[in-house]
Amino acid sequence: MNISYRWLKTLIDFNMNARELAERLTMIGHAVDELIYLGRGLEQVVVGRAEKIRSHPGADKLKLVTVSYGAELPVEVVCGAPNVKVGGCYPLALEGAELPGGLRIKRTRIRGVESCGMLCSERELGLSDDFSGLMELEPGCTPGTPFARILGRDDWLLVLDITANRGDMWSHLGAARELQPFVGGKVSLPPSQVSENGPGIDELTSVTLEDQVGCPRYMARVIEGVNIGPSPRWLVERLEAVGQRSINNVVDVTNYILFELGQPLHSFDMDKLEEKRIVVRKAQPGEKIVTLDGMVRELGEKMTVIADARKPVALAGIMGDKLTEVDENTKRILLECAYFDPVTIRRTRKAQGINTEASRRFEHGTDIELMPYAVDRASRLIAEISAGTVVRGTIDAYPQPFAVKEIALRGERARRVLGVGFTEEEVRKWLEGVDFRVKTEGTGIYQVRVPGCRRLDISCEEDLIEELARLWGYERIPVPKRLDVTIDLGSRERYHREWDLRRALAGLGFQEVLTSTFTGSEYVKKLYGGEAFNPLILESPISNEDNILRPALLPTLLACLQRNLNQRRKDIRLFEIGNVFTRRPGQIDTGEEIHLGITVAGDQRPTHWSGPVPLFDFFALKGKLETVFVKLNLPLPEMVGDNHPLMHPGITAAIIHAGEKIGHIGRINPSLALQLEVPEDTCLLELKLEPLISKSVTAAYKEISPFPGSRRDLSILVDEEIPCADLVEVMKHGSPLVVEVTVFDLYSGEHVPKGRKSLAFSILFQSRERTLRDEEIEKAFNKILNALVKKFGAKQR
Repeated sequence: MNISYRWLKTLIDFNMNARELAERLTMIGHAVDELIYLGRGLEQVVVGRAEKIRSHPGADKLKLVTVSYGAELPVEVVCGAPNVKVGGCYPLALEGAELPGGLRIKRTRIRGVESCGMLCSERELGLSDDFSGLMELEPGCTPGTPFARILGRDDWLLVLDITANRGDMWSHLGAARELQPFVGGKVSLPPSQVSENGPGIDELTSVTLEDQVGCPRYMARVIEGVNIGPSPRWLVERLEAVGQRSINNVVDVTNYILFELGQPLHSFDMDKLEEKRIVVRKAQPGEKIVTLDGMVRELGEKMTVIADARKPVALAGIMGDKLTEVDENTKRILLECAYFDPVTIRRTRKAQGINTEASRRFEHGTDIELMPYAVDRASRLIAEISAGTVVRGTIDAYPQPFAVKEIALRGERARRVLGVGFTEEEVRKWLEGVDFRVKTEGTGIYQVRVPGCRRLDISCEEDLIEELARLWGYERIPVPKRLDVTIDLGSRERYHREWDLRRALAGLGFQEVLTSTFTGSEYVKKLYGGEAFNPLILESPISNEDNILRPALLPTLLACLQRNLNQRRKDIRLFEIGNVFTRRPGQIDTGEEIHLGITVAGDQRPTHWSGPVPLFDFFALKGKLETVFVKLNLPLPEMVGDNHPLMHPGITAAIIHAGEKIGHIGRINPSLALQLEVPEDTCLLELKLEPLISKSVTAAYKEISPFPGSRRDLSILVDEEIPCADLVEVMKHGSPLVVEVTVFDLYSGEHVPKGRKSLAFSILFQSRERTLRDEEIEKAFNKILNALVKKFGAKQR
């Protein structure tokens, strides 16, 4: 929100300079992102009056001009402009001035004569491209007046970062109201009394309020005999100070009220309305409207529209249509002042993909109690600057007035929350200072009436306590020497487990990313190839492309991988720990789970002269996963061949932990890799994290056996479909002497029967009590071989 320092001072009297004002607003919760002097580059430019002109002794086209500028002595400048004349007033750039274009003015000699400043054209001042002569000012200007003041730029612009809950701060009135407790005065609103003439408004128009949910209150005024034209200079300067361009006198008034009071208004050319009346209703199926930006927009049945007797003439609270636009031929104005439901406005704005100053304010909530003042003030201004006449009466359709909101506040509760006690005088000072009404119900108990401008923001006692805290000063709240804190040990343990996992992955060379929980339903369908999933669809998405909560981490991780590859990065290892959302079958509530997702592409390590670098393949990722399990002190997971829509049909495994399928690991599906333009050897992993976190245990240490071990190699032939993990499991349990089983060779092809594969294992035998004898090892080895033959039909090679 842009706030003009000079404009703000017309609403409330204060002695703070612009920087002090910015600091005060920031300290009470309204961060000032920028503080900009609007007269930047014009600080040392003043009004100068030519008192005497004589010829330059060394140049026929130059003149020596004696200029008065409010100082005791005038200055003499060399000037070549053809329009300079005695008595004329012009902008004078003094010595040391740095003009907007970067030109620095200094005392200099021109053709042998010293020039102490420069009389300026509009181009030299950055106002236009006109370089034909000096910029001529009004003859009555006082010499020495700052030129920025003549332009209306002797002002500061404060750019406020408004929080989502403070809709009242989208106006100068809102900012002025916040200053009241600190300046000891109240806001002084400009007069709004209207001089009415002519027929009654009910004889000229009517308002039918059909959609009372989308529009609880609608007011209208009619101004006749208006003359559409340029706005007066003061109005143009006010709008330009907050970054708005002038359009015409009627539209400028509505914009002025919007920035001053935070109440959007809309002016219709009344003679362009069918039957000269207004109907506030929901849009009908198939209706369209051509808005002021020239776009043809299709309307939805949940959208509130302003219509005449036949057609929509405005998207309620967002934008009017071209057909009823005010133009140079307009003679009668129907002025709209309404309160629109914030949820309806937001839904319509998102669906239409537009954002306006009006929609921003309606979306955050306007003050329904301020409407009568706003419509009268606007009508008065329009009549004054357009020579119009306000007809008698106001239409006010308000069938179900909002209830007054009152909240009980306990002083003791405030003291316990803040650690600070407030007297009754202090409670009144701070709350009544920002227009709450406080009534004492007993010792330390107050009944607080919430003003209309804060109706959506203040809903409970804690909100009132927060008001006291921010106005009294967050920085003044004492820090206790002793702090009693209740700790949920379960949550704390979970937190540490998650960070153990993050550290483990980072130590393995992975980079953590944080992707949005929002994604697009079409994008997810494209990835999953039409496989059934039941996403949670957002009613009011941030954008049409991100309209669901992510059902898995891999879709957003793959998008992140794509962006990195497009930036010509290689050897990418990304992981994310985050929530995913699904709809439980047959239920309306959400299934929210925490998952771990990983995507890898490229080489296992940087290129090196010592030899070729292997790709980061399925087995490398599987090894990293097993390392994570070891670091979390968990038994290694079981890998079982399986299918997953994002993964290669033959290089995908389900991850089994404690007998439960918790996720999948595999290489990306080749068709998906082609579609996304990522490498075919990209590997993916996603698993549920809750089973790992909940079952992770503290490390248990075993004493190393002091006796030597003995290794034996075993090479066997088995059917291709038999998982290697099943063979290893049988070997580990084949004898209590087996300490370790390692696979060191896999072969199929020539000299191996079709449908069979050759596997070679290294088995470590070791005891904690003694050195093993050869006959013991041989016996255990044969027992393992017999178990493999019996269970899998293995054949020793």
